[in-house]
Amino acid sequence: MRFDVVVVGGGSTGSSIAYYLASRGAGKIALVEKQRVGWGQTGRSTAVVRMHYSTEPLIRMALESWKILRDMEKAVGGPSGFTEVGFLIFAGPEDLDGLKRNVELQKKLGVETRLLDPEEVEEILPHVSTEGLAAAAYEPHSGYADPVTTAQTYASAAVREGLVLMEDCEVSSVRRQGRRILGLETSKGLLEADVVVNATGVWCNRFFEMTGVEMPVKIYREEIVVWKRPARFEGNHPVVGDLPNNYYMRPAGETQTYMGSINPDLSKPGRYATDFDLEERVGIETATKYGEAVSKRFPVMAEAGFAGGWVGLYDVTPDWLPVIGFSQDVENLFNAVGMSGHGFKLCPAIGILASDIIMGKKTSIIDPLFLHEKRFTEKRYATSSYRYGVIS
Repeated sequence: MRFDVVVVGGGSTGSSIAYYLASRGAGKIALVEKQRVGWGQTGRSTAVVRMHYSTEPLIRMALESWKILRDMEKAVGGPSGFTEVGFLIFAGPEDLDGLKRNVELQKKLGVETRLLDPEEVEEILPHVSTEGLAAAAYEPHSGYADPVTTAQTYASAAVREGLVLMEDCEVSSVRRQGRRILGLETSKGLLEADVVVNATGVWCNRFFEMTGVEMPVKIYREEIVVWKRPARFEGNHPVVGDLPNNYYMRPAGETQTYMGSINPDLSKPGRYATDFDLEERVGIETATKYGEAVSKRFPVMAEAGFAGGWVGLYDVTPDWLPVIGFSQDVENLFNAVGMSGHGFKLCPAIGILASDIIMGKKTSIIDPLFLHEKRFTEKRYATSSYRYGVIS
C-alpha cells in the first residue's frame, strides 16, 4: 500500500499529527499503531494541562493546546475529558526569581496567571501548609484531561477526514536507500510513503535503529501513586506542582488523587521501553516516600489511603524538550519524539506544528528550529528557570 504520509505511533502525539494532516488536505494518510490508539504510554499519562513554562515557544504551544483541549468537541469533534480545576505551582526562596520570571512571560503572551503569596494560597487550599513557601503561581483555568479519550478523539476525527487507521499493525523493519526511506515492513504488509512520521514515544530508539539514525534520547522510569483522600479532603482540588517537595498531584474524581515526581530518578536510564517492567506494581516503599512528601504540604494527606499506582516511562532529550522536525540524516523521516513528560499537554500544538512543516506551510505557533534536532549538534539547548526537567 502506498500513502503520502505514514504516521507510526497511535498515542496522543501521533494521533494529533495524523488528524491535522488529514483534515488539512495532506493527501492519503495512514496511522499505524501496534496495539490500539491511546493504549501505550499515553494511557499512563496523568494528563495535566497547564501553561507554566520557562520559554516563549513552549508557552505559546501550551496556550494553543489548552484552547483546543478545553473545547475539543467544537475544535475537533469529540471529547478530551478536560476538567478545569486550576493549577498551582509552589516555589521556595531558591525558585522564586524563576517563578516570577515565568509568570511575567506567560502574562505577556496572553496566559491568565498570577502570583500568590502564602496567605492567598491558603484561601484557595485551606488544607495547605505554607511552611517553606515563598510564593505560588496560579492558573485558574488549567486542569487535566483524559489522555486515551483525547487520542481516540483525534484518531476518529482523522478517520472521518479519510485517514486509514491501522491498529494491531507493528513495524518490523525499515527499507532505506541512501537518504530516503522506501517503505515500512509491517505485520500487515509493506507500506510505502513519501513521508514517514516517527511518533513512537518511548519505543523511538528501536525505530531509530531500524532507520539507521541516532538521537540522544534516554528512557526513564516514573512511578505514579494513587491516593484515596480522607473524607475532609474530598472533592476536586487544583493540580499542584510542589517544587520544594519534588512532587505534583492532580485529582482523579471526587475522592482520589494521582501523584508523581517532578524530578524522577535519573540514575538508571534505559535505551528501550523493554528495559523496564511496565506491569510492576508500585510498592509500599514508594508510597511511603511519596506520602511523606505530600504530607509536608498537606498534613491531612497523612490520613490518605494507598490505592495503588502504576509505572510509566519518559522519553527524555538532553534539554527535556521534544524533537520535532525532519531528520538531518534521512530526508523523508519526520521525528516527533523525546516528549520528556510534556507530550500530552502539548499534543494539539505538536500536531499543528508538524503538519505545517510537513506540508510546507508557514507555521504560526513557533519557529520550527527551536525544537529541531540541530540544537543538539549546535549545543543550542533550551534553558529553564528551574532545575527540574518535567517543569521545564
